[in-house]
Amino acid sequence: MRHQSLGLAIAVCCALMTEGAQAQLFGRGGGLIYDSALNVTWLADANYAQTSGYDSDGRMNWHEANAWAAGLEYRDTVRNVTYSDWRLPTLTDLGSPGCNYAFSGTDCGYNVDTASSELASLFYGALGNKALVNASGQQQLDHGLIDDPNNPDDESLFSNLLADYYWFGTPHFNTPNLAWSFRLSTGEQYNHSAAGSLMRAWAVRDGDVAAVPLPGAAWLFGAPLLGWLVNRRPVTA
Repeated sequence: MRHQSLGLAIAVCCALMTEGAQAQLFGRGGGLIYDSALNVTWLADANYAQTSGYDSDGRMNWHEANAWAAGLEYRDTVRNVTYSDWRLPTLTDLGSPGCNYAFSGTDCGYNVDTASSELASLFYGALGNKALVNASGQQQLDHGLIDDPNNPDDESLFSNLLADYYWFGTPHFNTPNLAWSFRLSTGEQYNHSAAGSLMRAWAVRDGDVAAVPLPGAAWLFGAPLLGWLVNRRPVTA
């Protein structure tokens, strides 16, 4: 009986940990969202440059956006910590230097490689959105930012998440006056004039602000159950 109880407790704990591992976005409180796939923390307010009063509408050129992120000091009211190590999202230039435009699998265009782009990973992976066109170039009517009412851990975690262009902190490889961007209304990754284009800025920082990540929290939740089952004695007549 004791061995069966122990086995049941371990199964319950493993199920809890597996459920947590399948998720990608976790609200940490204090206006912070942890992305476990990227191991970064996003500001929950995707247009904080405006709502904080830094910029009138939150649309800046690339140089201004980088300066805003680098100088941002954000107070975490849950953990009573001020973070000042913010940046813009990044991407890795794949293939030949610059934009390799395609409908899928490259660094530029639609359905881009999500492993090399933080905004593409968020848009296509965590949020589960679709691009304007599929891999064959055919238009998809259900594209862009679409909040799934059955998933509380997607767009609904964020505020001021706008169907607009957002800057990466990554400049163009061989053209200094260009910088990369991602369009949340269509899922397109491209590059634009760093000085002449006005886009949104979304702050992100490396790591998890929580002292104990969700899998650890799931284990702590399961530990009392494990102890109760192990120590429980069978009732004898």
